[in-house]
Formats: sequence, C-alpha cells, structure tokens
Amino acid sequence: MSDFRLNVLKEILNSYEKFFIHLMPHPDLIIGSRGLIGEEKKNGLVLVFSSYSYDKLSIDEDSITVNMKFSGSWESLYIPVDAVSAVFNDPVKPEFMFSFKPQNRKNAPKPIEKEEEDDSDDISEDTSASSNNVIQFKRKN
Repeated sequence: MSDFRLNVLKEILNSYEKFFIHLMPHPDLIIGSRGLIGEEKKNGLVLVFSSYSYDKLSIDEDSITVNMKFSGSWESLYIPVDAVSAVFNDPVKPEFMFSFKPQNRKNAPKPIEKEEEDDSDDISEDTSASSNNVIQFKRKN
C-alpha cells in the first residue's frame, strides 16, 4: 500500500499546483518544533501544498521530508508514508480524493484475550483494560 500512496503523491505533485494531505498521528511523524497541537493529536492535521507553502520536498520509499510554512515560520517535517490518510485537491468540492486505511499498528489497542467460560451469573467490572478505552467484564468465580 505504501508504494501506491507514493505513486499517488508523485502524480499529484506533477499534475496539481495546489492540493491537500491529511495526516493522522503517527509515532514517527515530526512537524518541526511545532508538533501536533490540540485536536490534531487525535484527529490529525491537513497540510496545504501550494507553490508558496512548501520547499525542499523529498520523497523516498518510507517517508516524505519537506519544509513548510506554519503561521509565517518555516518548519521541517518528516512524514511517514503510513501517516498519510487522504490526498485531495479541494476540501469543498474535490475533483479527486484518495483515502487510505491507517497502516500504523504501533498504537493500536491490544486485543483482549478470551477467558474461559463460566456458568456463573455474577458479573464484575474489571477496568484494568480501560487504558485502551476498553472495559472488560469478567465473571466472578
């Protein structure tokens, strides 16, 4: 899938003067000294690529490196290809939109192992898995 994302990005770079990339949070994503702020830490960030907003773009098989302007200041970005969740040309009436499933498995919640079944009707709540936003119910023995 990363190869397809790279090919899409390269074609769009060659064909469009302005386009948008939606990035999801990723452990290897670097947005200069700014980082992800506020809701971006949960929902990601949309970058606007136009002739005046970026410089020194480089694409390799795993990542994109680029300098971009944020509030008038240049920041160096390191974007893992797996952090790219969508590429489109217009947020209101897109002529095209490529949307990709997340490939980052590093932050995915760990699956809960199934416990042995018990015929008991008493149930207690175990919140030990709540750090993954999962509530697991175990039967009392």
